[in-house]
Amino acid sequence: MIRRARVLSAFVLLGALATPLAAQDLPRTWQEVNDFRAGPTPFEPLMEFWYELDAMSEIVAMQPLTETLLGREMPLIVMADPMVTTPQDALRSGKTIVLLAPSVHGGEVSPKEAVQLVAKELVGGELRSVLDDVIVLALPLVNPDGGEVRRRTNEAGYDMNRDYLKLESQEIQALVTQVLNEWTPDIHVDGHHGGSAPYVITYQGTLNPAADDDLRAYPYEHIFPLIRAAVEAEDYRAFDYSGVRTENGVRGWGSTSVEPRKHHVYTGLTNSIGILLETPSNSHRVMGDGTVVPIPQEERYFHQIRGGVIATSTILRAAADQREEIRAVTTGARRRAMAAGMTGGDDIVLDYALESRGTEPVWMPDEDADEGYSLQEVPVYLEWVPTRTTTRPVGYLLPPSMGAIVPLLMDHDIAVYRFLDDATIPAEVYYATSVSRDSYFQGHYLQSVEVVKESENVEAVEGWFWIPTAQSRGNLISYLMEPETDDNLISWGWTDHLLQVTPESVDEVMAQFLGDTDPASLSDEQRTQLRQRAQQAMERRQRVPMMRVLEHPTLPVMRVASFNDYQRNRFYRPW
Repeated sequence: MIRRARVLSAFVLLGALATPLAAQDLPRTWQEVNDFRAGPTPFEPLMEFWYELDAMSEIVAMQPLTETLLGREMPLIVMADPMVTTPQDALRSGKTIVLLAPSVHGGEVSPKEAVQLVAKELVGGELRSVLDDVIVLALPLVNPDGGEVRRRTNEAGYDMNRDYLKLESQEIQALVTQVLNEWTPDIHVDGHHGGSAPYVITYQGTLNPAADDDLRAYPYEHIFPLIRAAVEAEDYRAFDYSGVRTENGVRGWGSTSVEPRKHHVYTGLTNSIGILLETPSNSHRVMGDGTVVPIPQEERYFHQIRGGVIATSTILRAAADQREEIRAVTTGARRRAMAAGMTGGDDIVLDYALESRGTEPVWMPDEDADEGYSLQEVPVYLEWVPTRTTTRPVGYLLPPSMGAIVPLLMDHDIAVYRFLDDATIPAEVYYATSVSRDSYFQGHYLQSVEVVKESENVEAVEGWFWIPTAQSRGNLISYLMEPETDDNLISWGWTDHLLQVTPESVDEVMAQFLGDTDPASLSDEQRTQLRQRAQQAMERRQRVPMMRVLEHPTLPVMRVASFNDYQRNRFYRPW
């Protein structure tokens, strides 16, 4: 019934004006109709808004991405003037491509409201001129099922903002393969609720030092200062995500972790400018004269939405005004990644630590201050610095036993090649001296390893895989393949069938050897021999199935292509 109504609406409105629509002609959002006081917009009126906007305007187009487990649609909205219908046309336009991806956490609702209001301004308001230089991609929300019941996870139980490496949720898999890979946005805006009052909006870029340096610096130097100025013009304040943090006993302000399983970190490793927007509770605001005032409960949702509108609008204006600079930094990051993989030998990050970027004035919780906040000079812990690196290889070798990972690598737009003949290749081989099971998360027992590295000649036979690092996603490739990073193939269980968790003691190994046998039935000599075997098992090294190649070899390989969409573990090969 809902879809039928949408079709009728589309036919009625098909004769939309070919000129920009006036603001009064645009559809009203659920929030506008209800004066921002009826709670988050339900899925049906949310989609009705987008279908009506699409039908009214020639610069708005929608295309399907996927359906959720509960049958809710998840489309991609394209806003462009003139309209573009393919990623190739978008890339050839030379315009900045910006993706707005709100509310991946279903209970974090104001970003989906802000994107609607920004879309109206793009179609018939003050942001229309932005489309002279920017193509805007948007999703109504990333988590339709969770959003309807205000649940953080999707229907399958995944926190989808921790799914950007493993791609187990169909929503994130569709977003990565059909949007991030195909349209290659220059800027990604990931909308959440978080941060701390009295800020109206908090922000963060890609802080993981494994990403391109220029790319990481760009939003901090050229976009975030504009957001701060824009919100201050409306008697608000903005600052870095996320809140109070104590390091080494010193109270300050700081960041959350920066693993690439998260959207705005993952996008940095794929050479796009990742921007996290987090909307605090808006219980208070800072006025122009520096006083902190409380916001009545019934008005807070409006202010949350308003903060998102200001920040998103500012990002889009910056994307237009800095079009050449932004395209240069994202294109440059991709070229640098490919060039680094061609030669190898530069440093790639394995470990990093959090440091202060300096002392700055921050609005901090203060029980002695009026309204509970005061402006304090505190260290801002937002500088993640490398503490350990290794040399970038020109490629990685994988044995056929790792074939199950190949479809995932291809979903990340990583080129994989397969050996058509045997070859002997000088390589660096990791051996695991300890395999630990760290925690249970997202349906996986996360694992980590301690390794030693040795130089060997690896006998790669027909059927082995080769992943060159001379790719635009070379930084992501190394993060996944290096066993000592904090988010790699071992972390998420892709080597569980090959690497066994190290027992905690010799007695544990002896118990495994004995099975149902009563230890008392063994002679002293047998117990001694068993203990020696157990000790040897404890000390036995396990070969890690990702091997590093430091110099370009001559390889008998051919590019892997999917056999079809249904048999994802079969690969095309000419006979």
